[in-house]
Parts: sequence; C-alpha cells; structure tokens
Amino acid sequence: MKTFREEVRKFYEPYYRDGDEAHLIDHADDVCDLALKINQECDEKLVILASYLHDLFNAQNRSIHNELAYEYVLKAEDKFLEQLNKKELKEVAFAVLQHRASFKGEFYSPLSEVISSADRGLPDLERVLKRSMKFNKGNAQSVYEHIKRKYGKSGYAKYPDVYQKLFKEELAEFRRLADELTVERILEICEGKK
Repeated sequence: MKTFREEVRKFYEPYYRDGDEAHLIDHADDVCDLALKINQECDEKLVILASYLHDLFNAQNRSIHNELAYEYVLKAEDKFLEQLNKKELKEVAFAVLQHRASFKGEFYSPLSEVISSADRGLPDLERVLKRSMKFNKGNAQSVYEHIKRKYGKSGYAKYPDVYQKLFKEELAEFRRLADELTVERILEICEGKK
C-alpha cells in the first residue's frame, strides 16, 4: 500500500514538470524531508501537503506562485484538500503563502514557520550555489548577484526562529561565506574545484 506522502507526491508532480531546474518535484521532496525532520508540533499530513503545494504554481507565474497556491488551497478543489477541515485548510493555505524568503511579518502558525524553514534548505553554500546555477541557467554573474541580494548578512532572506535555533552556527558561517563570495569562487565550487 502506498504511503500518504507517495500518494500526495504523485498527485502534485504534474504541476512541477514545467518548472525551472531548481523548482522541480525534487525540490518539493527536499522541502518535505527537511520539514518532517524539523517539525515538532504540526500534523504530519499537513506538513506533507504544504511541502508539495508550496511551489505548485511556480512554473505558471514565479512572482505570485505563492498567492496562486494559497487561493488553490482555500478552494479545496482536490481529493486531499477536500478532506481537511476549515482550520487545517487555513493553516496549509497560509503555509504556502508565507513560505517565500521575502515574506515579511509574523507567521500564521507553526506550520508556516516549518515550511518556510524547510524551503530555505540546509545552510550549505555549495548546495545553494548549484541550485542557483540551475535556476540561472549557468550564469555565474546572475548567481553572484542573487546570492548577495538574498543570502548575505544584509540579504532579504528571512529565517524563521525555528531555523535560526536549529542552524545557528551553520547559518552564521553560511552568511559569512555568502558575503565573501566571488564569481570565480562560484565557478570553482560549481565545477567541483573547491
């Protein structure tokens, strides 16, 4: 018998097929893996659903994909969402709405914080650089600008409290390395020359 996670993954996978290389179903898998590891109080089924729903419309419209997913969840037009009560729907909807690194404000619930944290991924510069190279189609200059703007010490990426507690030292080192990054270093790391 298939597990709930396998069923959810299979159901939502078609939405990810036309995404950019950094936002395919494997990204949702990674978010789900990390979300389940850091989750301490949320219903596991809601964590799984929010993980696979968070970038559902990324291929359709990157700039408002979280808003589109939020609306989709609130309409509860699929077999998984129809099983949720209003409170659960709202929690999942806000988790997908608030997952982006640029989100400002307070999280609606612990589920929002877990999904946002998991979407940041582990504070591993090599992993982030390689994913960013996929998204930017190998343009190291664009990756450099993106990393500085998003991940440096003064970058816009918001790190939820739970993330900061779990990865305090790693995050500080990650931000330091992001600030010191050069285009040449990006190419070295992504080409495996460390």
